Amino acid sequence: MATKTVLVTGFGPFREHDVNASWEAVKELKEIGLQLDGFELVTEQLSVEYEECSKRVPHLWAQHEPVLVIHAGVHGDARTVYLEECAHNDGHDIPDNKCHCPSTGNCIEDGNQELTCKMDVNDLCRRCADMAKSNGDKLTFKRSTDAGRYLCNFSYYCSLHLDRGASLFVHVPPLSGPFSCGELALALRYVVHSCLQSCGVLTPGDAP
Repeated sequence: MATKTVLVTGFGPFREHDVNASWEAVKELKEIGLQLDGFELVTEQLSVEYEECSKRVPHLWAQHEPVLVIHAGVHGDARTVYLEECAHNDGHDIPDNKCHCPSTGNCIEDGNQELTCKMDVNDLCRRCADMAKSNGDKLTFKRSTDAGRYLCNFSYYCSLHLDRGASLFVHVPPLSGPFSCGELALALRYVVHSCLQSCGVLTPGDAP
């Protein structure tokens, strides 16, 4: 049986986030693994740069041919783990780490104004919460319909444009928030398991 690839990305430093919780959690996820037979976990860091992101996200899809892509980013005010349901094409007028932003503010010219994940995000939150509870974890998960208008939303839109059935964005709290880096890594593992179940790639009995 061929190994299936799951791609999980986090972002590098930006503004006050010298240590980006999303990338720290992704690195920790790589250490603890998915605990799933037949799946390879690939982790990549994305720079907080529009131009680089617009090229790198499609390249990663083509390079790894993943069955699932999870992008993670940090939300400075979050007190829970947010699963983003949709991404918007316009409004990207906040300069990135290179003081650049898209000339028209769009992710993709002539793209749809909004792209929505085909997975049931409310159901994903429920699945994740059930997994956390069964393992005695204090993690909480909520659906969100606003991924912002910065690189988080931008990267998500790029992936949804490629495959709305196999893409999700996860906003995590900063490391000064309610959850440790290890707990955030577990949250990402639960998200991966839940998405694979939702896609029909994994049955509930296959997850530890």
